[in-house]
Amino acid sequence: MILTTLKTPATLLGYLLLLAAAFNCNAESSQPAGNTESAGIQSLVGEGVHPGLHWGKFPDYQAPLKQLYEGNGYQPLWTQNGKGTAQAKAMIASLETAHTRGLNNEDYDAAVLGKWLNELEVDKDPAAAPQKSASFDVALSLMSMRYASNMYVGRINPRHVNFGLDIEPKKLDLPAMVKQLAASSNPDEIIAGLEPKLHLYKLLKNALRSLDGRSLSATSPAINLPAKFSPGDQHPDVLKLRQLLLEEKDNNHSEVYDDQLAERVKDFQRQNALAADGVIGKATQAQLNISPAGKLKQIQLSMERLRWLPDRLDGRYIIVNIPSFELFGFDANDAKPALTMNVIVGEAIDGRNTPVFHSDMTYMNFRPYWNVPYKIAAKEYLPKLLNNPGYLERNNMELVSNLAPGSAVYQPSLDNIEMLASGEVKLRQKPGPKNALGLVKFAFPNNNNVYLHSTPTPSLFKKSRRDFSHGCIRVERPSDLAEYVLKEQSEWSREKIDEAMNGDKTRTVTLKTPIPVYIFYATALAEENGEVRYFQDIYGHDQILQDLLARGFPYPP
Repeated sequence: MILTTLKTPATLLGYLLLLAAAFNCNAESSQPAGNTESAGIQSLVGEGVHPGLHWGKFPDYQAPLKQLYEGNGYQPLWTQNGKGTAQAKAMIASLETAHTRGLNNEDYDAAVLGKWLNELEVDKDPAAAPQKSASFDVALSLMSMRYASNMYVGRINPRHVNFGLDIEPKKLDLPAMVKQLAASSNPDEIIAGLEPKLHLYKLLKNALRSLDGRSLSATSPAINLPAKFSPGDQHPDVLKLRQLLLEEKDNNHSEVYDDQLAERVKDFQRQNALAADGVIGKATQAQLNISPAGKLKQIQLSMERLRWLPDRLDGRYIIVNIPSFELFGFDANDAKPALTMNVIVGEAIDGRNTPVFHSDMTYMNFRPYWNVPYKIAAKEYLPKLLNNPGYLERNNMELVSNLAPGSAVYQPSLDNIEMLASGEVKLRQKPGPKNALGLVKFAFPNNNNVYLHSTPTPSLFKKSRRDFSHGCIRVERPSDLAEYVLKEQSEWSREKIDEAMNGDKTRTVTLKTPIPVYIFYATALAEENGEVRYFQDIYGHDQILQDLLARGFPYPP
């Protein structure tokens, strides 16, 4: 029978109601079978629980399912005369490929639906047939809704994990979508059209193929080397390291960590945003020991988050990926980034994490003031200034009545400095080479008070792990970014940009066309050659998302 999985009293009740309807159809032989089928569909949709599905509760899809079937007179969409349609078979085939798109086939009961479809073909019990087809029809409509929605906007609302990304404008008209799928000879083509168009997503999807066919449940032998294992050191697990990293399978059985292997370790470290020194420390060893299943999970989580971005970005846009400490600038319709550079992000401690959000860059400042946020001024600078008021002058800082241009400047007396604690006066740093924002600031208004800027300490870009800021993002090549941002404003040549950065006054430039900026979080990125880079989950966001997804349907709104 189709209804085989009973999990709760509510689902049992729904099952009994369906059985009662099936028996009633024998007693009311004059009632058309279609009416019994419609009654079964209506009952299931009204219950909000499908007793035959792994994730049978569907409060989040009950309203669109009701709208779908009400608009169709509660007639089936996927069956005719009690048998599955060709479209039903094609839709189930599409569900069976969910894993190739970073989702899980089991979440959409593809195997169960395929079994039910076959049962409908051979079932010879005319009394039970209407209820079976009704059950199948609602199940396939529900799974089609989930699949389409999950493909297009993801399974978890980013707001639920405190990400400032808005998927509401993207949400689908699910009843219309299911009608379209049920009428199409190629529903998988429609589903494919719902996938993100971003090139970063396409590369990750291609990377899944490199894991396809592997035994993802199997784990490689763990590499357990001493802390700070350096070239020239010796250990039995060096043999495991050779097996993992060296492409040529020579017969070298040496347990010595030699130069050839060290070079390959350096390559691995560079690929994974680690210090490329050949020394195998805790972070390098952790990355080496990521299993195929762990790598798959990182790819899936990164693809999930890419679904939270707009489905199409036609103009120029910027993505800053926090775990890889990188900025990508894309031109309209270009697959490869026009600009790539290293960045420094917020420190991985409470209160300093760079938030994940979207805003539009609207202007930039050459030779900016740094308006010190109140929390930083009170917590970090106030003790320094009270201990040594001369710190202000040495660091080109001043106390002001407010942060507007031309505001009154206060004398650096102890009384005035103490007013920083209450916020009665503000602290700012004047433009110049020592300014914490460097020589240029790129602004995209947001509630997080986060922006891109240059820095007077470029030596930090030599570090592999670059989470050093209070939350703002420092860019490695500010002149290149300024040139990219001002590309459409021909009056701003590279020479003029450098002149403004090294001039003697503050200048604000409004962008003719705002540029979307996405501060993003992906611990896996794929390259054009198919190579995948995996990064540390420095803020713990992967674990949070993984835990939410493990709960199953219905996911938090």
